[in-house]
Amino acid sequence: MDSFPYDSWEEALEVAGGYFTFGPGGNAAHIFWTIVGIAIGVVWMIHTTWKEDKHLSEAAERIREEQGN
Repeated sequence: MDSFPYDSWEEALEVAGGYFTFGPGGNAAHIFWTIVGIAIGVVWMIHTTWKEDKHLSEAAERIREEQGN
């Protein structure tokens, strides 16, 4: 079943006026949410790295204590 109401993708874009799922590119909301997404990603990477470093340091300390006894 072909539910696409246009003969071609170009015709659909022409009728839509270049509007895509997230709106036209380059507007303030698009730029804002892109920056927010990048910031969340950077914070997540820093948090994950810090948390893993903490866990590995604790594990290394436990191993050192077990081997010292």
